[in-house]
Amino acid sequence: MRKRVALLFVVFGVFLAICTGCNGFSEEPPAQASKANSPKYKIGVEEKSSISEGVASQLPKAQIKHYPDLITAYFALQVGDIDILAYDENVLTHTFNDSMSGLTYIENDIDVPNEFVIGMNKHSSIPDIKGIINRLIDSLNAAGTLTELNEHWNKNLKTNPLISTKESGSEQILRIATSADVPPFSFMSGNQIVGLDVDIAKLLEEKLNIKTSIIKMDRNKLVTALKNNDADLIISAFTICECLRHEIDYSKPYYIGKTAFVIRNDFGKEATLSKVPKMTYLEPKKPDEIYKLADLSGKFVGVQTGTTLDEQVQQLIKLPRIQYYANIPEMTKALEERELDGIAVDYSVAETILKHHSDFSILKERLNKDVFGIAMSKNSPLKSSIDSCIKVLQKKGEIQKIKDKWSKNMSAVRVIKQDWVGTDTLVVGTEALYAPYEFYQWGELSGIDIDIMYTIGKMLNKNIKFADMNFDVLIPSLVNEKTDLCIAAMSITEERSSLIDFSIPYDKNESVIVVHTPQHAIEVIGDSTGALSHIFQKIQDLFD
Repeated sequence: MRKRVALLFVVFGVFLAICTGCNGFSEEPPAQASKANSPKYKIGVEEKSSISEGVASQLPKAQIKHYPDLITAYFALQVGDIDILAYDENVLTHTFNDSMSGLTYIENDIDVPNEFVIGMNKHSSIPDIKGIINRLIDSLNAAGTLTELNEHWNKNLKTNPLISTKESGSEQILRIATSADVPPFSFMSGNQIVGLDVDIAKLLEEKLNIKTSIIKMDRNKLVTALKNNDADLIISAFTICECLRHEIDYSKPYYIGKTAFVIRNDFGKEATLSKVPKMTYLEPKKPDEIYKLADLSGKFVGVQTGTTLDEQVQQLIKLPRIQYYANIPEMTKALEERELDGIAVDYSVAETILKHHSDFSILKERLNKDVFGIAMSKNSPLKSSIDSCIKVLQKKGEIQKIKDKWSKNMSAVRVIKQDWVGTDTLVVGTEALYAPYEFYQWGELSGIDIDIMYTIGKMLNKNIKFADMNFDVLIPSLVNEKTDLCIAAMSITEERSSLIDFSIPYDKNESVIVVHTPQHAIEVIGDSTGALSHIFQKIQDLFD
């Protein structure tokens, strides 16, 4: 019976492959956008955008797939997850070099509106902010300034000398969120965010006599920033999405563009990530050519959900393709199976990973240094006593002894046992998937943080009860008073400190990138002899 079922699945698989093509592409590319109105075509669009709504309205029979940004959608097109990519023509032109991007434009014979607007926090502290912005857009249109700005940024991607850089003397700050990945509107030039959108921000600064702060973040976090009151405005080639009208406000359009539909040059042929063509703003390296942070430009980098490492990766790596994972084991497995090009973790965690993966290495360039604290709810009565315990343990060198115990040979040591009866019990949240800080060994919760917490519990004569949970649930557990404390190699940050309190730091660590390149190759790359170019040539020959 099982053989018959298996045979049926094989026959069905062959039939499906014949019908759809093994790589997910349709057999024939559509000559016009209207011809893509069929279930056999998959069209990629930016999520929660006017193009997304327009394509869904005009091509209701097509399969619509949503992506957080253009580059992610581009990779999806190149590896066969979608057949067609719909995006603003101006942004496409400036992001990709047409001669190398492997893209072909098809005729747009349908009406898909594409207007860029400024998104606004409905609860801005600035009175009549919507009216002020709309009047500014009207005046810029009447004076021809917007046309002039468009012409400037379409001709060259350099800072606009026509826009004043004089700072306002006001103490009030207008927080403007942008993704800085949509040239010519907002993009990185060296260490600066520039573009037409930044010029509009400067004009707004002058109009309001207010200082502006440009906040760079992922495109899929822009709306969340407004809703959480972490930003006042979005100026980032942002479009109107009807589904968000009840949550945020929109200005009048300051740019009216044209939607372009593109397909791969080799439409219908097998595609892999290694065949992705070069782009103007991304130059993907070959799979194992990762010796420094710059080599991860355009590469897939894994980070754990809820950590601060995504911000560090974006600060130091040019346009990384960040992938989020629930825990370290899942992320490590993805790197092992080459679904990722690198993973961002704390140095101590990286050392533990390398003990089990001789073909991995740690890049010599570091991300940032973090300090870890024990988290607790705001104004917790435990803070002073926890701080006092940490000071005593640090002065006696006990925390370093615990770190040495777990860093040298995890399999040969056991966690501290509770051999006292406390006056009451502290519920302590942690995430037991972050060796050597917290993990399961011999069926018991073990690691640096676990020993530190038991040691503090004994000093305070408190029973310790650990609650194992996902990292991104730890802070809500404190806010909602489900736990008394949390210890999980948690970095002390300003953002987190607005929600919870931290003890004084009990440990510090560096954030690093772990890659699949063997360690001996990393070490060789560090030299400056004539052999260096020879090694690179050998690697190049292997891939060619």
